[in-house]
Amino acid sequence: MSGKELTTTKKDDEDDRIVHPVTFKIGSRQTRYLAQSVVLEEAGTSSLIRAGMMTVGLVIIAFVAWSYFTEVDEVSISFGEVIPSGQIQTVQHLEGGIVSEILVDEGQIVEADDILIRLDPAAAYSERAQMKARRASLLLKAERLRAVGLDRQPDFSIVAKEYGDMVKDQETIYHVQTGSQDSSRQVLLNQIEQTSTELDVLDEQESTLRQHLSIVEDELRMREKLYKQGLTSKVVYLDLKREANQSRGDVNKVVQERLKALEAHEEAKNRLAQDVAKAKEEALQEMGTVTSELAQVREAIAKLEDRVERLEVRAPVRGIIKGLQATTIGGVLAPGATISEIVPLDKELIVETKITTRDIGHMRIGQPVTVKITSFDFARYGGITGELSTISATTFMNEKEEPYYKGQIVLDRSYVGYDPESNRIMPGMTVQADVTTGKKTLLQYLLKPVYSSVSEAFRER
Repeated sequence: MSGKELTTTKKDDEDDRIVHPVTFKIGSRQTRYLAQSVVLEEAGTSSLIRAGMMTVGLVIIAFVAWSYFTEVDEVSISFGEVIPSGQIQTVQHLEGGIVSEILVDEGQIVEADDILIRLDPAAAYSERAQMKARRASLLLKAERLRAVGLDRQPDFSIVAKEYGDMVKDQETIYHVQTGSQDSSRQVLLNQIEQTSTELDVLDEQESTLRQHLSIVEDELRMREKLYKQGLTSKVVYLDLKREANQSRGDVNKVVQERLKALEAHEEAKNRLAQDVAKAKEEALQEMGTVTSELAQVREAIAKLEDRVERLEVRAPVRGIIKGLQATTIGGVLAPGATISEIVPLDKELIVETKITTRDIGHMRIGQPVTVKITSFDFARYGGITGELSTISATTFMNEKEEPYYKGQIVLDRSYVGYDPESNRIMPGMTVQADVTTGKKTLLQYLLKPVYSSVSEAFRER
């Protein structure tokens, strides 16, 4: 019988000290596998395996320790666009008008004070000419009234020669006005002269009569003494006394006439003074009205001058033409209508980003940001570092009616890559903003799903 015999021992259940040999017959394949098993049992655990297990354990411990102490950035991602730090300038026209010339195109770069469009000047020029003519008329009228009030000749050379017809009109009015005043004053002057002459005559008469009365009274006193002495007749005495009384009456009459003449003389003088004063007062009152109206006309002319200057619509800043509305020669521009917008180029560029309501709780002003310009490959050109400078106080709504917060990021430079003269960013470029909101260990990142699952599991019903 082929095969080998394997001898083993078997303990007797009754007597442990007696060992009975047991012989089994097995095949060659079974003998081989059984020999290997016996060898392994006799050899025990290999030192190589133990070293491998220890290495794996140490690697795991080292990884856990490294992940515990290693920190990585927490980043909130938002999207936005590049804008100038200064607001986009809106170009409008106050009065509007008819477009006569368009000097720029959409997207064109313009310098500050460049002319964008011109408006038809006909209406503005016409109104300005009318107001200047009105101002000239008021200036001439004011000069005429001033001359009347100050009783002097007017100087109408204060206006341009182009208003010669107005000068002639005012000269005619001045002569008519002063002629009328001179006529009424001449009547009063004649009355004053007449009463003055009458006063002179009455003064002379009064002087003569008083001299005559003095002589008669002297003679009467002499006659009275003689009459009392009986040296003259009573008739002569009474006749002389009658003459003395008559002389006194004549003197009193002349005195009364002189008083009346003096009163008429003073009245004429007062009327003349009142007439002159009244003429000056009326001239000054009218002068006040003219001055007020002249001030209004000057203000209107100043506004028209500004309007004429605004016929050339100019760029307020250096920038890019955006949304040009005036596109038709001869088109009508409504008052206050927007002509165009200008995106400033000289202003510092910033990023305006839309922050989701989920991330806003982690955002803080001053947090560092890495801005990736979508127009440039980030792997090739890299991004631009910056800082979160402002966050809106409340939310806005996007096209999908989803709320978001506006954030502004100040950039450290206005180009990507290493060459400041190339790859410059422009307003309107879209960006991805990676805001570093904090730091977290690698272990926390790895255990976050576990934490989330445990916290959710213990809250399930």
